[in-house]
Amino acid sequence: MICILDPIDLKPIVEKIKPKSNKGPTGYNPEAILRAFLVQQIEKIPSRADLVSKIDRSPYLRYVCGFSTTGRVPSEATFSRYYSKLSEADELETLMNNLLDQCIELDLLNTEIMAIDASKLEAYERAKPRSKIDKKNNSTPDWGTKFDSHKNQITWFGWKIHAATETKSELPIALTLTPANHSDKTQAIPLVEKVNSFLAERNLTKPKYWTMDSGYDYTDIYEHILFEQESQAITPINKRNAQQPPAGFYDFKG
Repeated sequence: MICILDPIDLKPIVEKIKPKSNKGPTGYNPEAILRAFLVQQIEKIPSRADLVSKIDRSPYLRYVCGFSTTGRVPSEATFSRYYSKLSEADELETLMNNLLDQCIELDLLNTEIMAIDASKLEAYERAKPRSKIDKKNNSTPDWGTKFDSHKNQITWFGWKIHAATETKSELPIALTLTPANHSDKTQAIPLVEKVNSFLAERNLTKPKYWTMDSGYDYTDIYEHILFEQESQAITPINKRNAQQPPAGFYDFKG
């Protein structure tokens, strides 16, 4: 049976998160743990408790992940320990870049137009009151608020994942992660620089256009993209900021 996860080489990450010592009882295969995390995202399983329950009840998911079809599955605590190790590993970004290199070889990317946006990412841990959150610590989740496409206000406890995406394939080229209370605009310039660094290392042409929503309507973003990157920002005017882009900048009124 062929699984969509089979072509992904997880060995570099497995080496990073596997136990350092061979002493003690035999644990779970770290690669199976990693595959379970991927299954959680693909199947949109909301929590680790749900992930454990679904794998425990499904011989097929056990097989896909690489667990024994009859034995025990890892506990929620085991998944949490491996997740902590995973969050500290740089190999995840390396894996993403390796997959993008495969996409380049297959001519799947056209980086002429890039889009930047942010999405909510709920924390797995229990939500804390705002008064008990350390605002200076960017490694802990926080409360965030944003409006969806229907102008409904959404509030969540966790993170924001900021992405620069190639608009033809809709594949992300660069990602950053912040606590949910961070403004989208703070990550625009870092994402632009990460994309251009990725493309320069591969002798690929820089994007000509950067599309963003009105949350990125700030002069420093316009100026960086135009003068530092010699590209064009296409952004609706944010009426709350009432900022008119400088002469020569294009504004799309969507």
